[in-house]
Amino acid sequence: MEQEYGDRVTKFVKKLQDKSIDATVFFGQENIRYFTGFQVNQLTESVLIIEQDGTISYLVPRLDLFRAKRDCWIESIHAFLEDTPDYLAPLRKLVKRKWKTIGIEQSSITLHHLSYVQGIFNGNLEAIEQLMTEQRKVKTANEIVKLRKAGEIASLTMNMAKNYIVENKQVTEREVTGFAKYVMDKNGAENYSFEPFIMSGVDSALPRRVSSMKSLKEGELILFDMGCIYQGYCSDITRTFCLGEASDEQKEIYQIALEAQQLAMKTIKPGVIAQEVDKVARDFIKKHGFGEFFPHLTGHGLGIGIHEYPIIDEGEESVLEENMVVTIEPGVYVPNIGAARIEDMILVTKDGYEYLTSSPREMILN
Repeated sequence: MEQEYGDRVTKFVKKLQDKSIDATVFFGQENIRYFTGFQVNQLTESVLIIEQDGTISYLVPRLDLFRAKRDCWIESIHAFLEDTPDYLAPLRKLVKRKWKTIGIEQSSITLHHLSYVQGIFNGNLEAIEQLMTEQRKVKTANEIVKLRKAGEIASLTMNMAKNYIVENKQVTEREVTGFAKYVMDKNGAENYSFEPFIMSGVDSALPRRVSSMKSLKEGELILFDMGCIYQGYCSDITRTFCLGEASDEQKEIYQIALEAQQLAMKTIKPGVIAQEVDKVARDFIKKHGFGEFFPHLTGHGLGIGIHEYPIIDEGEESVLEENMVVTIEPGVYVPNIGAARIEDMILVTKDGYEYLTSSPREMILN
């Protein structure tokens, strides 16, 4: 595994050389995890510097220093004191005067971090998002193993959550998401890809993307969106179901959402343009009169980040490649009826696709 992280750095260094960027200072924890493999608590931060000559320096909180030296493959690891006014002071010694250009994560860097870099460096700053997008978009064999496991945990959790709902009448949305968190933790997840949520009844059509203390009731559509992080890599799955009998209107929007997803999936293979996948799902929903009730993208890539390249949406010209991992998740949200969305993670294969999530897609829970 250490070899893979080293290969990632080598590949990125070549990009720095091609762009005449002397070094990149990473503050984003996704990219840092991608290069280091080291996990820090989400409440804190770390800083990674990769230089054009391949030199790597890693700055971690003092409380994480000994663990980092033991578990992280990088040799040059330094500590900073958290919660002090100038906690980034060690960075001053790592940023070199001879550098002319530093790469930064322009779209996500905070004003505090940007101001600090500008205060200790007088040269040019250049965005490196496109470099990282190109590097992270196609997954390696080891990354696919982790994504597959994350998908398995999410699928198991969804199945157990559905059983929990059936067995516990009048359970609340928040109780079910709490149970799902427990199942994910018990089965090896290190965290959640995002805050899992259930939205049920007419509120689901808003949509309301947080679980509430509302009890789940028979005859309502229940949409559950969740995912876990396994060894740094995210999963994402959504299922929609109904306790007891559903109305004809509920069955209609569910079937439209499901068929739109399945039709979009059939287009997946290397060489297909992202907007073409979106168009299949969107046109199907429009044809059935619900176009105005499909308010979001059809899918997105995922990996160390929950939303990565490629984005599968209108106007997106990115091209699918073998070993990309994406979601397909068209949805229909109708006031006074509810919402229906079915989402799966899939791996783009040489000839098509492979499911990485597997929870059954039945509508009625009994």
